[in-house]
Amino acid sequence: MTSPILSIMRERLTDKQKIAVAGIFAGIILAFVTYELFNKAHYSYPPLVMRGWLDEKIPVISIFVVPYLSFHLLAAFVVPYLSLKLGNFKIFLVNGLAIILGQLFLDIAYTFFQSEVPRTPVPGNSPFDWVLTHVVYGNDQPLNGFPSNHVTWSIVSIIALWRLRHIAPRISWFLMLWFATILPATVFLHQHFLIDIYGGIFVGFTAYWSCMFLIEKPQLTP
Repeated sequence: MTSPILSIMRERLTDKQKIAVAGIFAGIILAFVTYELFNKAHYSYPPLVMRGWLDEKIPVISIFVVPYLSFHLLAAFVVPYLSLKLGNFKIFLVNGLAIILGQLFLDIAYTFFQSEVPRTPVPGNSPFDWVLTHVVYGNDQPLNGFPSNHVTWSIVSIIALWRLRHIAPRISWFLMLWFATILPATVFLHQHFLIDIYGGIFVGFTAYWSCMFLIEKPQLTP
């Protein structure tokens, strides 16, 4: 008997679908570029600092740079690829468009109320401390705080993987758990405040389900 996964992977895309796939990946890359533009911009007004009392008590745990830095490759390419190969064209379309739409929401937020996360000195006693200081802090300005780009894209990815869990359970559950570590990583690396996580979760869910209802038009009645 032929495996359902192999049957799905043998499905051929039409020429229009291939163009759409290329367009989605190009749109995801462009979405990341817009993040960089806001992150490197110079502002004539002081960005907001949305620190709460609990944020003051959160320590720097630099080992979280590992999932944090893996984020864009996984969210931008690996999960959409799995959505296409293990799911179908519409599931891929929802995944990709949700990332693009989610980033559009974030860019609007960064335009009208840019926020900042003041950096905390890192002791520099471990290789992870070095990576955090020189790779993360050295290339990423302390801007684009609310909502969190990492959290938004991670939530979109987790939902996409949840839909694939019955087709490829091992890789889906592993990646869902991996993305789940990215949420606390944003605050343990002092790249975000807690409120940024809540904002990112809201944008991620809103973007994904909006795209799903628009493209797949699921039936809500039994």
